[in-house]
Amino acid sequence: MSRLSKRVYDARSAYPDRTKSEEKSFTEMSVQIKKLDTALLLLSSQEDCVLLAVFSHITDFARRQEANVEELRNHRMLELLMEKELFINSHNTMIRRFALYLLTALLDNSELPTYEPGQSKQILDLACKYFLEETDDFCIEYLSYVLNVCVRDPQLAREILDATEFLEKFKVVFANSENPDTVYNSIEAMHRMLLVQSAEEMLEFTTQEDFPVDRIICEVTNEFKEISRAALRTLKTLLTDTSEDSVFEPLQRCFYVLDQLVKSFCNNPQDIGAADLIEVLATALRSEKMTKLFFEQNLFDQVVEHLKSQMDLLPKELRCSIISIFAETAQYEQFLTRMHKAEITHMFLHCLKENKPAPAAFVILGLNRMSQHPDALRLIVAACEEGATSKLVAIILSPEVAIKTREQAADFLSRLLEAAFQGTANQLLDQEIAVVLTAIFAQGLPALSIDLILSLLTIIESLAQNEEYRTILGEYSFLTEQIAQLLMRSFAHSILVNNIFRCLCTLIDEEPVREVLLENFIVSSIKRALKSLSNLVKTSVTNFILQTTRFNEFIDAYIDRGILEVLIDFQKHAFCVSTWGPAIESILSKCPTMKFCIRNCLTFTDITAGRDFYVSRKKFEDFRTFQEILRNDCSPLDAVLVVNFDRPKPDDSDVIDVPIRCLSTITDAPGDQNWCYCKRPGDTHLPEYLEALNQTLALHGLVENPERVRRSIDFENVAKRSKLIAQAVASVMNENLKILDLNSTEECSRHAVMCHLLELRHVYHTNFIPLGVVRSGCQFERAILFKTMADQIGLPCTLQRSVDGRMLFNEVPLPLEQERDVHCDKKTLKFMPWRMLRPTHVVDLMYNVGELYPMQSRQALQYLRLY
Repeated sequence: MSRLSKRVYDARSAYPDRTKSEEKSFTEMSVQIKKLDTALLLLSSQEDCVLLAVFSHITDFARRQEANVEELRNHRMLELLMEKELFINSHNTMIRRFALYLLTALLDNSELPTYEPGQSKQILDLACKYFLEETDDFCIEYLSYVLNVCVRDPQLAREILDATEFLEKFKVVFANSENPDTVYNSIEAMHRMLLVQSAEEMLEFTTQEDFPVDRIICEVTNEFKEISRAALRTLKTLLTDTSEDSVFEPLQRCFYVLDQLVKSFCNNPQDIGAADLIEVLATALRSEKMTKLFFEQNLFDQVVEHLKSQMDLLPKELRCSIISIFAETAQYEQFLTRMHKAEITHMFLHCLKENKPAPAAFVILGLNRMSQHPDALRLIVAACEEGATSKLVAIILSPEVAIKTREQAADFLSRLLEAAFQGTANQLLDQEIAVVLTAIFAQGLPALSIDLILSLLTIIESLAQNEEYRTILGEYSFLTEQIAQLLMRSFAHSILVNNIFRCLCTLIDEEPVREVLLENFIVSSIKRALKSLSNLVKTSVTNFILQTTRFNEFIDAYIDRGILEVLIDFQKHAFCVSTWGPAIESILSKCPTMKFCIRNCLTFTDITAGRDFYVSRKKFEDFRTFQEILRNDCSPLDAVLVVNFDRPKPDDSDVIDVPIRCLSTITDAPGDQNWCYCKRPGDTHLPEYLEALNQTLALHGLVENPERVRRSIDFENVAKRSKLIAQAVASVMNENLKILDLNSTEECSRHAVMCHLLELRHVYHTNFIPLGVVRSGCQFERAILFKTMADQIGLPCTLQRSVDGRMLFNEVPLPLEQERDVHCDKKTLKFMPWRMLRPTHVVDLMYNVGELYPMQSRQALQYLRLY
């Protein structure tokens, strides 16, 4: 019927000439094609019927076997499809479906890395373009698979994130699709996009309004297991972000996630994918907000109740993996009471005992966290007494156990030592923990992790707090040896070096430990640590030096083997390492010889008593020169005065005999002679001088109770005692010296002193001269004797060298009392520590013997020959 009128029939005045149209048209042709190459040529046809026939045959050929797909690839089928742009412009839907199906078949039969450079990128770009224009559900299904395959390449996954228009449609299609294959491939592709993003990028990407997070959560309970598992993997990645601004910021969505996960678990706890579901739920519960909802909405009770009812039916591995949920919730102490009442602690202990050789790491982690609850801790301690401790020790020792499990076991033992020290320590000693630790350290860093070693060092530190346990650890020398060797191999990790030095500080009080450390290159490790670029390492090693300068063997090692040299050469580090300077002073304070050589002064706290004190008349600009003189078997050109009140006779081991055959080159005197010399000579005179001084002090009533001497300073008698010591010094060093006046410009008889020292050098066959035999001395020799005798009787006194090095002088503290100033009251000052004293007066040992001159006064400057 005509649209313009209601007439049934319209008369025609003209008709087409069919004869002419048949003559011009191309007649139909049927040709049998038996070769694939010929069929592929027909794909260039413009006729839909030809394309449909060819695609139908090629598709049927590809479906028969995988070898046929490989043959298609060899005939460059993929390149042909890309050249035709996957027939994206074809109006025939079946042609587009055939083309995309063949593309998926080719991609499924090969790997992306096997393609030519740039071909994968071309496929992705064409698929994204196709996806934007396509509306057919089957084509979108094929395209989602192609996209999923392409984004397996992280670089392509990064590039697709910049295609904003494509992503908008991709998310819309995924959110509304009912095709299972489309949903699966979309979730997988989305997951791979998330994996290549940083935390900030993923936060921005997932918090967009069109991000289909609710659809991902919904698919957790999908009946198709592949889709459910893909959703779980994506959800786990999303849940790793526990910040407040994450996609799970709304409480309703948090509850929706937890509800879906719990529902899926309770519906079928024995499902194959139950382990994945539990892992995702444990990841979700790392957030305090999620954990709070988990308990408040009674989802915890639901899981526990269902678990108890199914416990006997579940395999052992699955039972323990379910506990990972509770290991995460145990990190929040407010829920521990409820968890303990639900017998979660029993579940952890049961898994620890039943799993051989070791449970998963989260089981021990859960026990560690549950130990914060008092009742749970008592239950754990009781279990340790029944064999749990031996199980933990076996786990730490076994190299076959996963390293994370060993780390958690070591950390748990250190926690038990903190919470129940006595019982845990005794159990560890019963397990021969020293032998166990030695065996573990012997495995070396490639087999051990940094966290495991740190936990083991913490165990040693905890045990070493007890003197008895420290002695047991120290007596097992192999343990100390392994720690020392571990230190040498650990300088790539600053935190590990720091903890090893800290651990050694707790053991250093034991003599066997000190011996083993010195034998196992601890000095070399200290040198390397001092030259480290890490301030943490430098701080730890200087702290170790501060702790070990209490022991003479370490002092000798630090001085003789170059530690002191390194500390002084790199004093610039003191600006960033606060313990650098104190480490130098701690060494020098135990060796007045080297301190006076380096600092050219001894303070009130530097005591010369109890050890050899060497003072060279020559001032050395580099202390290493003097150190070499003391170390090597040689005699210096200038006299070196030796002070020791406790050695009347030299030790036989220190006396060096000169062979008779060598004497002919020294002297022409006839007869047998026996020469010997000693760098540590004995001194019978100094003890006599000291005894005479004590008698003099006793006559004047100036000998105090030693307890009082150590605890206080007798400022009332400082001047009197100083004068008596000065007179005693002058009386023994006044031979052949001319007495001069302070105001005189004439120097004292230095040449007489030099001649006297030259005579002594011939007597002792060396320039190492004991101070007690010096009978002629000026300021230099007298100041040394004054300082050493003052140290013997407890009088605060300094020893200073002049700038030119020719003169020594002494200073004493004698505060000037100020009226109405309690801080300068002598009763207050006498209890002041010696390190806080300041020198106020110079002692005259030459002119007005025993007089005290205020510093910077005219008399002091005259005495020092500065005026």
